[in-house]
Amino acid sequence: MNTRGARLPRPELALFKDKIQSWGIVDQFGASSNLQQRKPEMGAYSAFLCKIQESALNCIFIDDKVGSVVNAQGLGFKGIVFSTTDELIRGLHNLLGDPVTCDRIYLKKNAKNLFCTMNTGSLQPDNFSQLLIFHHTGDRDLVVLKNEGDTWNYFHGSPTYDGTTYPDDPDTTSLALTMLEDISMEQKLKARDVILSYVNDDGLPQVSANTVNFFFSILMIYKAWFNKNLPRFCHCICANVFRFFAINDWTDKLPGVYEYLCRVLETRAFLHGSRYYKIPDWFTYILSDLCARRPSDEKLQRMRDLLVECVEERMGCDDNILGAAMRALSAQSLGLKNDRHLRILLESQQLDGGWELVWLWSCATKPLKIGSRGVVTAMAMDAIQRALI
Repeated sequence: MNTRGARLPRPELALFKDKIQSWGIVDQFGASSNLQQRKPEMGAYSAFLCKIQESALNCIFIDDKVGSVVNAQGLGFKGIVFSTTDELIRGLHNLLGDPVTCDRIYLKKNAKNLFCTMNTGSLQPDNFSQLLIFHHTGDRDLVVLKNEGDTWNYFHGSPTYDGTTYPDDPDTTSLALTMLEDISMEQKLKARDVILSYVNDDGLPQVSANTVNFFFSILMIYKAWFNKNLPRFCHCICANVFRFFAINDWTDKLPGVYEYLCRVLETRAFLHGSRYYKIPDWFTYILSDLCARRPSDEKLQRMRDLLVECVEERMGCDDNILGAAMRALSAQSLGLKNDRHLRILLESQQLDGGWELVWLWSCATKPLKIGSRGVVTAMAMDAIQRALI
């Protein structure tokens, strides 16, 4: 039922009555002159509910005055503070619609075209974002994957951007071989051996009591590219590689990496973000997914305990949509409740069913950011679906 309340005296109400009825969208109209109460007095809301014979829990209250919305919501109404017509429509749509159904409609409508966008305005077709979308939807028909050989490249087609040619990389390779089930063990073993050939000659050193020396000494353990002339390090890539090795029971091939990852969690060093992933939650998101895939692995217990601490500390830290999606997914992987971030996701869904573009990662040597609607939409849908189970 569409009902309307207004603070109108009787003479003005008589003038407006026919006009209101002509709109054809209002089932009942209540004015303060009839109710003998006015907003934001609590009695006005109670009198209005009595008039329409409805519970506040089944009602949405819209007003441009914050005080009026606060008092109404205190009685059980769902409250919306009016700002613009577009925002009101989106807010009502999110309150009354089915977020998962709308999400699926958006993804299917844009299937095979859910590519990243650069801050230059250009599209950037890549494998990494496509693998993330597939991971959170399970629908291969939504994405486009292109690869030849045993290792994977971030880019589709020619891996050249702005005059620089980028080789295959352990990040995309590890993600692909973790998420895709149709990869043979022979291919995985070949990729594993390539990754191991890019571990430095010393491997991981013994953990030093001196944290500064410890982190300095492991700086070059993993290259971000399969190119010995590009010695780049990223702890998120290290986590991604470790996940791939752990789910295949190859952690013995990476002596010291588990200890390193736990130290990054324990010292909260991950909060700085990384060379490529500016949002800290990428690190905990990757490792929480690993723990969910290996729920009975006692060797991961220390990591699991540290992740619970870190994820709980990050709950509610900001309203960043990508961060909220990853923190919600991380909490669910660890068996934690995270209603705050689910609420953020539900309230920020757009009218077309997707979520607004977010910046996923950046280029370390250029002022370039890469964003996506498809990735955050797939993550949000997965988080909301898991919460409904």
